Amino acid sequence: MLISYIIIDATETLTQESDRFLEFNELLCVGVSTTYDNAIDLILEKKPQLIFFHFSNEIPLHLLLNIQQYLEKLPYVIALNDTDAHAYKALKHGVMDYVLMPFLESELRKSVLKFIKFYKDNSIEKLCIKSNGDYHFIPLDDIIYLKADNNTTDFYLQSGKVISGFKTMKFFEGQLPFYFFRVHNSYIVNIKFVTRINLGKFDCFLFDNIHKIPFSRTYRENIDAIIKRIG
Repeated sequence: MLISYIIIDATETLTQESDRFLEFNELLCVGVSTTYDNAIDLILEKKPQLIFFHFSNEIPLHLLLNIQQYLEKLPYVIALNDTDAHAYKALKHGVMDYVLMPFLESELRKSVLKFIKFYKDNSIEKLCIKSNGDYHFIPLDDIIYLKADNNTTDFYLQSGKVISGFKTMKFFEGQLPFYFFRVHNSYIVNIKFVTRINLGKFDCFLFDNIHKIPFSRTYRENIDAIIKRIG
């Protein structure tokens, strides 16, 4: 399971401390923002599960009220500040936890572990695929990759089974978590199963090199993101 997070911090203090997050293998940073407007754009674009928000005069708590008008549900927010005087105000703005800065490593660890437990307890781990009148409920971790086939989508699973869903890949793409990457107009891969990437031949190997699929220049940015994560 991978969980996406972003950092919002005008002072860049958290960015300088980003190594603190490396011990949590479940977490993947998908963006950092140091300005108010960019923070809003980043949240709406990446839709992270977790936000580390070092609020300040430059990026105040009001940001959270602003984004609530665009999202059905506010992401889990861990607020950080150099005084506990703002803790009650932060909670009223919808944050789920509050950490004083400069933070102790043990306090940050407890806050993150509490979030991970919350996320696991509340996350949806299966995808519903309608196929030939049947409804298949497939664990997300069993899906190696998706292949578009006209107006249907084939799901390749760890078991070797292939299930065809009678919807376009664009439809399913909107339901998949962030660790599924589109690498080609016809392919989406689960980053957990990527075992090799050949940049010269534009090939991506999955599931101990059992599957080989192409990637295109159009999605080279996603390939670079996969390499960065695995590397």
